[in-house]
Amino acid sequence: MATTPSSWIDDAFKSAKEDFKGKLKNPALYDFSKIVRIDDVYEEATKIQRAQAKTKTLRGLKRLEPLINGLKEYSAVVEVFVQVKPDVMSLVWGPLKLILQTSSSVIFAFEKVVQVIRDIGMVLPNFKVYAQLFQSNHDIRRALCLFYADILDFYAVLLNFLTNRRVNVLLESVWPNIRSSIGKIQENMEQHKAMMTMNVTLEDILRADQARKLALEENEHQQAFRDRQTFSTIRNELNPHEYEARLVEITRQSSVSPGKWLESEVDFMRWLDVVDRTLRCMWLYGIPGSGKTFLVGNLIKRMQNSGQRVLFVFLSHDNQPAGNTIDVLHTILFQLLEDDLNFQSILYEASHSNHRKLKSDPGFVMDLLCKILKGVGPSFIILDGLDELDEPSWKCLLSDIMQLHKSCPETKLLISSREERDISLRLREKTVSLRVDHKNFEDINSFVQLECDDLLLEMAAQGADKRTCLKIKEVLSTIADNAEGMFIYARLVLLMVTEKRTVPDIESEVENLPRGLDQVYGRLLARIRSKPTARIILQWIACARRPLREEELLQILAIRPGQLDFMEVDLTKVRKEFRDIRKECGPIIEFNEGTIRFVHFSAKEYLLHEQSNNFLNLTEAHLHSALICTTYLSFSSLNMLFSSPPDEILDVRKQILDGDYVMFEYASMEFLEHLVSSFGTQGSNLDSRLLAAMNHLQKTRGHDSIDISHIPRHFTHMFKSFANDSGLHAILSAAASFQRSAQLGLLDNDKVNGSLISDPLNIYLARRKFRRSLESLICQERIHKLDCHCKVLKHLYGTKLHYCNQYFCHAYRNGFESSPARDRHLGVHHRPEKCSVASCLFAEIGFRNTAELQTHMHTAHPSHTFEEHPSSGISLRHPLANADEVIMDAVMLDQRENIKTLLPEFKTLNTMAKMKLFSFAGWKASPDILSYLLNMLKDDELADQQALAKALATALELENLPNIKILLSHGADMLINVAVRHSLDPKLPKRASTGKYINGYIRALSLWSPNLMAYLTDECNVKLPMKMFGTEYIFSLAAVTKTTLENARKRFSGIKQYILWLEAYADRVRAAVKTGCALGARVCLPRRQNIVFNNNY
Repeated sequence: MATTPSSWIDDAFKSAKEDFKGKLKNPALYDFSKIVRIDDVYEEATKIQRAQAKTKTLRGLKRLEPLINGLKEYSAVVEVFVQVKPDVMSLVWGPLKLILQTSSSVIFAFEKVVQVIRDIGMVLPNFKVYAQLFQSNHDIRRALCLFYADILDFYAVLLNFLTNRRVNVLLESVWPNIRSSIGKIQENMEQHKAMMTMNVTLEDILRADQARKLALEENEHQQAFRDRQTFSTIRNELNPHEYEARLVEITRQSSVSPGKWLESEVDFMRWLDVVDRTLRCMWLYGIPGSGKTFLVGNLIKRMQNSGQRVLFVFLSHDNQPAGNTIDVLHTILFQLLEDDLNFQSILYEASHSNHRKLKSDPGFVMDLLCKILKGVGPSFIILDGLDELDEPSWKCLLSDIMQLHKSCPETKLLISSREERDISLRLREKTVSLRVDHKNFEDINSFVQLECDDLLLEMAAQGADKRTCLKIKEVLSTIADNAEGMFIYARLVLLMVTEKRTVPDIESEVENLPRGLDQVYGRLLARIRSKPTARIILQWIACARRPLREEELLQILAIRPGQLDFMEVDLTKVRKEFRDIRKECGPIIEFNEGTIRFVHFSAKEYLLHEQSNNFLNLTEAHLHSALICTTYLSFSSLNMLFSSPPDEILDVRKQILDGDYVMFEYASMEFLEHLVSSFGTQGSNLDSRLLAAMNHLQKTRGHDSIDISHIPRHFTHMFKSFANDSGLHAILSAAASFQRSAQLGLLDNDKVNGSLISDPLNIYLARRKFRRSLESLICQERIHKLDCHCKVLKHLYGTKLHYCNQYFCHAYRNGFESSPARDRHLGVHHRPEKCSVASCLFAEIGFRNTAELQTHMHTAHPSHTFEEHPSSGISLRHPLANADEVIMDAVMLDQRENIKTLLPEFKTLNTMAKMKLFSFAGWKASPDILSYLLNMLKDDELADQQALAKALATALELENLPNIKILLSHGADMLINVAVRHSLDPKLPKRASTGKYINGYIRALSLWSPNLMAYLTDECNVKLPMKMFGTEYIFSLAAVTKTTLENARKRFSGIKQYILWLEAYADRVRAAVKTGCALGARVCLPRRQNIVFNNNY
């Protein structure tokens, strides 16, 4: 039966009511049935006004009148012409009262809510005017249900926002999206208002209602898409470390579930209780190999399964960069935000306003993390393996993590490490500690019994009688006692036992169990000490820049120093040795996800130190690695990769399939690092084999001549050992400089040959050809071809064979497992449409198309427009009397065309004016303008090292990190002494060092800025020289005159690792006192020692 108009309207109102309830995140919280009058809203508004008057936060509540009056008229019209039930009308007034009530507790939120209520009220039609129209036209009454749905849409948006208990944290970052959604509702209302003057039909109303829903859904989808893109872009830029795979690996390898004993520890259970705030920091410590990582991994999994928010990091000796403070903070930040869409908006806001700080400033990221942690509620941070980092790294990380923990009262912290003295001194008084190796006997015993049962089943299958099995079981049961809390002891002893293949050998092994971990390693070493190949393998595992795959190691073993190519036997290339690496080295190594590593950190320590009579030596290992890599890169089998124009891909596929290039990725990426690390033991006398290999590499891969005049000095200094061979010295310096520029993103990938310093060894071009040829052999579809090579290629070259083509990107080194994953990633880089707001993240990253850019500008920068303003260019008909000032203005205002026009005037400036301009550019120029200015100058202008050093000095003083990097890449010399004057601008900080002639190293250190020093060494690859003059200025000119003693001590602690010269400390107190730097002097003294100032200083 057809629905009558009245019943249709009734159903429409009910449908809108149900849609509204469905949009609320927690509808069970609300009961609007008792609020059916406008008076309830008036009473709430009056109550709020009185409360605000008392607290002097009174807001203009008259702005509520347009909406209240509009709703009042709307209610009256609905009651007369539609006659809906009270429960429907209660939703007109009830949500509004709750919105006012909730938002009034947060002043900033209340201000914004009142404003949007006014805006919506201004859009509502004057329903009194339309009353006569409703009376005469029954069809138009149907439009009333559209406004009902619009009003409820508006309420739903605000309620979902305001009922979040962390609204005060989220307000500024989330509000743009809230306002955008409300704007879409306003547009719908405008369209529905226009319908009331038309001859609408039921079909029109249905179509309008559908359009309303689609518009809101589309707006949500666009916001979600934009947020996903932004999050993905920032994530790719910061490249946080992923630890989920490591957690899965730990839990998978755990044959028992360790740590149940923790449940009986009262202190631990207090720490685990989110309500208990009396115990917030725990330290799990123990001897090496006591299973701390497995204990922590299983604990994390149990906490996750119980619904706890756990942020975790597994630190490791073989991945030191991942332990940098900024990297750990990024990792925790992205774990925290991964599934929380609301708080991701805080990250977007930080990216827009402070992208560079977000990328490189630990203090900024800590503040951001603290803000989010305070917003999300109870959280746990777990750091495992703190002791596996080098000392400067763990000290810096621990200091910042403890500060973060202190600032976030709902965040609890657990740290796992060995009981090293310095760590113990820092944690003992600030944490409640639990010693793992005193508690884990039952865990070890369960592990031994499980492994023992498997062994006895295997022995019985081989014919061992019951008596023998019982005897072995009895002896093996003592392993847990002998382990003395060391899981690794039990594991290695069981591996040693199971390696024996006969019952007598097993009996002999178990009757003579080793005592302690050193004896275990000693026995394992005794088995391999006489095997030269085993030592080579262990050397490579110890010094490798990344974990090596088995195929890579097997190819390494087939290479001998001095070879010109792979050896041939019966006309067949010997591309690898056929060895069982597990059997060669025994249980001291393990295979993990296709790579080889030491079974435990303690194994590497044992082999490198006196317990093993220094069986391995790292510098010797690096020398051998550099020699093998250099020899390999010169092989004639690689000639096809290095020949022909870069864009012409020759058919190297057969060689790829044959395995000629298994070692190419590693050797081409890491040979320079091994070479530099090998200099420690060689002194001035280079290994003759290495020298011969390097000369052969230069001959086969290098350019005929290399101009090193533009190469920063620290690169030429890096290879000073080759100074007697100018050609070799030049090509190595150029190669290192080129590689660093590529890693920093200072090269155009498609115009390498046109860069100032071309690829000296053609390695990047060869790598591009290899990767393109390799990828052409891989099936591009999910369903493999019958004769495909994918399995062979993955065996030879690993599983991640699809690389990003951007040199600076982490995925250029690591790759992806599929081409779709890589292609999705590439979209992050290909973003030609740039935001015009210089401080915005997307001014650098950009968008894929104009539509995305316009959406971004409308949302993030509504005050900016896309209109092009007429150029205010300069036309020079006569020489300028004040050319230096005009050029400075153009530099400061980012006027590229004017700078280009003024370059002839630059040539007329005297030396002092040029240096002043360079100094000004180092301070005030944007990175783009500074790069443009330096690139536009001819060689003779750039050759003025004094001017570049002047600019660098100013950039250092102001800690202008982007400009520091650019100046260093253009050859600014850190060793040149210059002074910085205040005449440039009265805002330039006046500190003692600005008038002193000091070099860049001393200037940077005298600022006492850990962030600056970390940026110079990590991002700009600045190497500190072994000898330095003027080191006393580090203390006498310390930039700490306006800070607290505690802050000065913290800053000095952060830079100590960079002060390599003992003479700097010889007279540091006198030097600081002499210039009146009292804080510098006090920091130099032991903590309870006072200093008396007198006229003798």
